[in-house]
Amino acid sequence: MFPLNGGEGRYPPGGKARVWRSRDAGETWDELSTGLPDAFYVGVMRDAMCADDHDETGLYLGARNGSVWASADAGESWRQVASDLPDVMCVRAARV
Repeated sequence: MFPLNGGEGRYPPGGKARVWRSRDAGETWDELSTGLPDAFYVGVMRDAMCADDHDETGLYLGARNGSVWASADAGESWRQVASDLPDVMCVRAARV
């Protein structure tokens, strides 16, 4: 999950890019931030985050500033894989 502020500030709380993961159906949540920026005043649309089906889950998110971020270790660490694209409104992962 990638939370956003409501109303006029459609960016993550505090402007910090964070992904939240639950492994127990939402009872508890882990904040994942390694490699994600602390100054990120940009929205991530609902369809711009997805997971793949590899043995170690890969996660991907795209932002309204044209950046795409990826994690090959279920969100433990992130790296930017694309920048300067148009607004990223949708991200999909496929095994090829």
